[in-house]
Amino acid sequence: MHPRHRHRPSPRQAQPAARRGQRGQRGQVITEYLLVAGVLALMLFGTFPGADRSVVELFIKAYRDAWSSFSYALSFPL
Repeated sequence: MHPRHRHRPSPRQAQPAARRGQRGQRGQVITEYLLVAGVLALMLFGTFPGADRSVVELFIKAYRDAWSSFSYALSFPL
């Protein structure tokens, strides 16, 4: 048989067996991603007992304080 006339496998047959089983894993990966993202969001934006501010609020306050000190130092004449 000439190479141009060979039977071409369908896209389903062309996939290795290991790739066919990944469809069920796709939902698991999304679930794990959402779980981890939710926990990180809770840790960054949530306030915990004994704390008056969240981590993000503390970072914003530290950035404002640093910028205030920097702009004060820049205000001195040379």
